[in-house]
Amino acid sequence: MAKRNNGGDSELNLDSLMDAVTNVVGVLMIVFVMMSLNTARTLQKILSDLPPVTKEQHEEMKKKVDQLPPLAADPKKLEEQKKLAEQELKKAAEQLQSVDTTEMQSRMKFMDLDTFRKKLEEAKKDKDKQKAETEKLLTEVERLKALLDQTPVIKPEPPTYVRLPNPRPFPKEPNEMRVIVAKQGVLLLNEKEFIKPVIEGLDKIRSQFEYKEVKIDPFAKMLTEVFGNAQAAQAAWPELAPFVNTFQLDQVAMAYKILSDAKVPTSRQVLTAIGSIALVTRSSLPTVATAILEATKGDFTKWLALDPSRDPAKPIIKAVAGGGKATLGWGSKVVEIKFTPREILDYFVKELADMDSFKNAVRQKTIYDAFKLANTLERAAASPMMNSLSYTFKPEVKPGSSYVQLQWSPKAGGGETLEQIRSETSVYQRTLRQLKLDPKAVAIFQVRADAYSTYLEARQIADQIGVPATWEFLDKLELTTSATPFEVQRFAKTLPNDKKDQDKKIRIAAPKRALD
Repeated sequence: MAKRNNGGDSELNLDSLMDAVTNVVGVLMIVFVMMSLNTARTLQKILSDLPPVTKEQHEEMKKKVDQLPPLAADPKKLEEQKKLAEQELKKAAEQLQSVDTTEMQSRMKFMDLDTFRKKLEEAKKDKDKQKAETEKLLTEVERLKALLDQTPVIKPEPPTYVRLPNPRPFPKEPNEMRVIVAKQGVLLLNEKEFIKPVIEGLDKIRSQFEYKEVKIDPFAKMLTEVFGNAQAAQAAWPELAPFVNTFQLDQVAMAYKILSDAKVPTSRQVLTAIGSIALVTRSSLPTVATAILEATKGDFTKWLALDPSRDPAKPIIKAVAGGGKATLGWGSKVVEIKFTPREILDYFVKELADMDSFKNAVRQKTIYDAFKLANTLERAAASPMMNSLSYTFKPEVKPGSSYVQLQWSPKAGGGETLEQIRSETSVYQRTLRQLKLDPKAVAIFQVRADAYSTYLEARQIADQIGVPATWEFLDKLELTTSATPFEVQRFAKTLPNDKKDQDKKIRIAAPKRALD
């Protein structure tokens, strides 16, 4: 204990403080010593519990520690990020609670194990089925490959001749050579050349085909149609028969009926005048009869419509009536007559029909007996003169036709094959070389539907020779032509078909023929 100092209170207090400090330091020293001892014991226990480590193990552990990556971030920052993540997680949880999971739950009901098993089984079945089909297809492929290996190689056909068309105008009054092209070859038919000797022979005996004694029998059906009954036709026959060599009797009969129904005299002179006027005006007899009948009644409209003039400003027909007079004229010849039916009829029958142009028209017109002409043509077809033709022809009389029809048929073995026409000495090539010398000659190829390839080769030969040509399809090998210029009675009623009436109609003309 320190000695008190009697010198004062301040000195006493300092001593007390020093004593207290000393006591505290002593206590702390004791505590420190105790802690050190306790730490030493703990460390010793830990070290004693650890297994022994060799130097090599220590080195290896040290290397692993060195290889550890550095800390990704500061622990404080990681703590802050952890708090933010917890906050985000809390918000996400709140949002998930508000999501409607009804549809998902309904779907999940079907996503059970049994359903998946069934689907798996079905998929296996489909796989097995597709595998079987695939194997079947592979088998078929192998079979086709085997067939293909056995298939002979087909050599391509030789190239086809192709030519560009060269349109040119068709020559006027051409000398046409028909080249009938069938699949097997070609047949030549120059109708004009083949029939020319026949026509020349017929022309020499033309008068033999005129009617000498005419009977009503071939005309009975037609006349009955015109007059309405057989009795009326029979009654009119004596007036009609004299015109059998001049006009078509159906036209004469219709003109006769028009006048007789109007109580107009129908003498031979009247009918002859009507026929001559019809020839000059290029009209039908019924049309002329109607125009004359209307004129006798004071109406010249239909008569003026028959004017043959091509210039409307210079008419040939003149007809004016007034003051009981009628002024009628044809060309430069004009007459004035009384305006009475009799005087007007006489003008047409006597004044007009007596002019030379009308008389000559009647003289130059002849119609022949179709049956006499057909019989003669039939004999000509059978003559040896026709043996050289590739075709034969047969005459035929067809009601409604003004000419005897010739039915041409190819002869068996006629014509030349495709192989034959390739030779320069073939009839085909020799004929084409002759045609080339004629400036009006044209080869018309008439091609059957199944013979186009044959046509191409035949046409190539014609092009090489240089013959003008064109082509068209042919329905059948049989051809029909008319035996002109011998007009015959047609034995059928035909309606008037006047040129004036034709000009008033709208017609679409057929395409003009052209060389190609």
